[in-house]
Amino acid sequence: MQENSLVSVVMSAYNGESYLEESVLSVISQSYKNFEFIIIDDGSTDRTLQILNSFSDSRIKIISRENKGLTKSLNYAVSISSGELVARIDADDVFEVEKLAVQVDYFKRNPEVALCGVWAKFIDKKGNEVGVYKVPTTYSKIKHNILFHNPFIHPGVMFKRKVFDEMHGYNEKYRYAQDYELWGRIVPVYNVVNLPQYLLKYRKLNSGITKTHNIAVRWLGLKIRFAILFRFLFKLFI
Repeated sequence: MQENSLVSVVMSAYNGESYLEESVLSVISQSYKNFEFIIIDDGSTDRTLQILNSFSDSRIKIISRENKGLTKSLNYAVSISSGELVARIDADDVFEVEKLAVQVDYFKRNPEVALCGVWAKFIDKKGNEVGVYKVPTTYSKIKHNILFHNPFIHPGVMFKRKVFDEMHGYNEKYRYAQDYELWGRIVPVYNVVNLPQYLLKYRKLNSGITKTHNIAVRWLGLKIRFAILFRFLFKLFI
């Protein structure tokens, strides 16, 4: 990995005007400066595009198009990215200023790692801290936990672009839980880690995909867990 590797930060925003400015500012204010920020305006009907166009940072690349959903938008964003590493963020979450620097440094010191996540602090609508979100840190614990729940915080991850391409990206059959499904293909094959550092502010809202579509998400989670178990078993016997 290069000393000053380019990082591609990708976001898909749909009607995200409420918290978008704060989220974008948290990215362009990073202590690590060598990044591009690809933002897909996924058919928003509010002020999302207007807010995005108010930024003059040359590292920001805005693509506005008709609504295609999160999964397809993320795949497209990564496909046009140039970075060796890819970081995710959502339109309502906030990076701590050292987040990219810490993760890039970890990849440099641990070249065998394909995916690196972090811990998060929950924030409410007003940005007040209301709790913490810890996930398993070591590869052995992640391998165990992924059979029961998603062991990564999606807007906190950074991964190697070449591994994402090898896995053919997010599965576009999954409108929800697309991240869990992708990790389920990466974890049985590559070393992964979560850093025990609170480098993300994760907004906890009363509504959202996992509540509004709770039954569908639960079913997808069960389907993903069975697929992961099969991959682990298959690996044991080859």
